[in-house]
Amino acid sequence: MADVEANLAGLSLEEDEEEPLIVEEVHTATIFPYEFCFVGSFLTTSVVNFQSMRSTLSNVWHPTGGISISDIGDGRFLFRLYHTIDAERIEAGGP
Repeated sequence: MADVEANLAGLSLEEDEEEPLIVEEVHTATIFPYEFCFVGSFLTTSVVNFQSMRSTLSNVWHPTGGISISDIGDGRFLFRLYHTIDAERIEAGGP
């Protein structure tokens, strides 16, 4: 215990020993490609169960590259497809 106290007693910080650490904030822009995205809504007066709708559409459409469906508010949804074939099929009239 005496050795620890002796070591601690010998420690000192002087101003010239401190070097400031400069941290620069880096902002990277997240690029979200809207190339294969569609915005849509459901023609219903009742509330849409988002999880159920997302699961049902994924099962019906069977997208090759996958699909992400996001609620963007006001009864609108963003459908993001990840493959050209899927986007062309939806654009041509549906699944």
